[in-house]
Amino acid sequence: CTDFQTANFLRGSKLKVRFLLFTSSRPSCGELILADDSIENYSFNSSLETKIIIHGFRALGTKPSWIEGLVHAILHTSQVNVIAVDWVYGSTGAYPSAVENVTQLALSISQLISKLLALGVSGTSIHIIGVSLGAHVGGLVGHFHGGQLGRITGI
Repeated sequence: CTDFQTANFLRGSKLKVRFLLFTSSRPSCGELILADDSIENYSFNSSLETKIIIHGFRALGTKPSWIEGLVHAILHTSQVNVIAVDWVYGSTGAYPSAVENVTQLALSISQLISKLLALGVSGTSIHIIGVSLGAHVGGLVGHFHGGQLGRITGI
């Protein structure tokens, strides 16, 4: 299992994006998706819908306390893939520094989505759920994909 990173706002706010995959067979155990690997090397099921969760600003560099509850709630009600975007590094410290990382973060998420689309995943089966600054990131990801993603929820 892989958990969210813990950052220290005194060490800077360099963006370090990680993707954690949760499935109904492993709802409490995040599987770290490495950027170099094919998504096929993981327990990702391309025939299911995919929910991508993006947290917002994390002033103190801690894991968002609500992530686990949301992942469990989604997997309890639906048979889907859930990918939690860990950008605790990059969202920590001063708010303007986190905002500066939004475009690069959106590009990283867009690259992951492009990998999913190349596997045959339908763009309409992708649902982005962004919270706070993460909602803005989600909107930008949708823009990068020409409005072809299934749904974006900003909270």
